[in-house]
This record gives sequence, C-alpha cells and structure tokens, in this order.
Amino acid sequence: MRVLVTFAVEAEFAPWRRLATVRSSPAGGCELLQTRIGSASVDFVVTGMGMNNARKGAEAAMSVPHTICIAAGFAGSLKRSYKVGDILVARAVRRIGKPKTIESARSLFMAACENRALEAEMFLTSDGVVGTAEEKARLQPFADAVDMESFATLSVASERKLPAVAIRVISDRFDEHIPANIDTTIGENGRIKIAGVVKHIAKHPFEIPALLRLGRQSRISAEALAHFLEAFIKDLSFRGHGWPPRELQEVLAR
Repeated sequence: MRVLVTFAVEAEFAPWRRLATVRSSPAGGCELLQTRIGSASVDFVVTGMGMNNARKGAEAAMSVPHTICIAAGFAGSLKRSYKVGDILVARAVRRIGKPKTIESARSLFMAACENRALEAEMFLTSDGVVGTAEEKARLQPFADAVDMESFATLSVASERKLPAVAIRVISDRFDEHIPANIDTTIGENGRIKIAGVVKHIAKHPFEIPALLRLGRQSRISAEALAHFLEAFIKDLSFRGHGWPPRELQEVLAR
C-alpha cells in the first residue's frame, strides 16, 4: 500500500520531521518526503499554497503510482461548533463560485469517521485567503470549512482514478480574523516569504498579537493533524489482507 499525502506549506508537514524518519526522493520534478507508517509506504509532498501550486504538485507526485491520496492541511472553520485542532473529513469539495463537486472516496471517508474525524458535508476551496469573520459568515451556509487546495488535489486524483479523501484540521475559528493582507507574504510558488512577513509586520505592528496567535494555533493544528494521520494510515494499512477494499479495487481497475 502506497499513500500520497499532500500539504500546502512546510508548517503543516513540520511535525513529521520529529515523528518519523523521513527521506527525500525526486518524482516528476517535485520532492517526495518518504516514510513508513504501519505496513504502508507514505509519500508526503509540500505543494505550495493555492490552486495552481496544488495542481502542479499533485500532478508531479502522482507521476508515480499510489494506492490512495489524502489532501491534508489547515482549514478555516465556517461553523461555530468547530474549535482549533478539530479534524474534519469532507464528503465532498467544491471551488468557490463553481458548480462542480468532487466527492471523497466513500471507503476512505467512512474509515476517517471511524477514526474519529468529524464528518463534514463540504469543504470550499478559495482562490485567496478567506481572512475575516465576515467572509466566513457569508460562506457558512455552503460548507463546513474553507481551504485553498483540496479541490485541485482531488481533481487531479479524480482524473487519474486514484481514490482520494480531503482531511483538514481547523487552524482558525469561525469568528477569528486572519491578519489583513497576509496573502501578500506568499510567493508565486506558494511558499511563505520571510522578507514579506517582516515587511508586513513593519507596516502593521498592531497585528503582531494576531500573527503570534496564528502561529501558535498553526503549531497546535499541525500536531493534531499529524497524530490523526499517523493513526489513520496505520489503521488503513492493517485492515485485513485485502486493501484496497473491493470497491476501490474496481475503481483502480478501470
């Protein structure tokens, strides 16, 4: 069993450098960070933030064969009931403003629920940072959480008939603001620009408490997601002797 896990930024992957022995391997022009969990071989890829970077990273990573794909990372809550560190698994994902919906593989969705992920009907994927409580409130009727990559990753997996699931951790609450214009600190490759962050702080010193809060919540969320994924992938790898399940085998055979 070979699992692909996609992240957008290094902060989402960081706990794995402490949890597991990770080695680097090139694939399709990207870097796969590889380890073993249970009886599964696991490839992590950090794609960079945003739809375009997520698609490019997923396409490169999927140039080698995998059994399943997990689109993982941070998400903003669109529901009052979710708190920082909650793990959500989506039945489906949709891009904001577009009608197309892509469903997570049912067996993977159910397995995540059995591993105590919270069931979410929908994740929305945004082209930019959804940074204010007001923006989240406008999106609340349509989904449980918002991110910037899930739709792109599941789109690539669907095109390759690779069973995939979107699993996200809440990093900011429904009523919390992300510091204004924080997306200006993100480079074209989807990576955080340290110089951009310094410049942003210099121009907006009153936002330092919010940035510190965001950093603290990101660390808490990344740790929670890493521990969930470790247990989830281990569970999948040891489920009987016939993984993938029959319905996923049929999908892979098409």
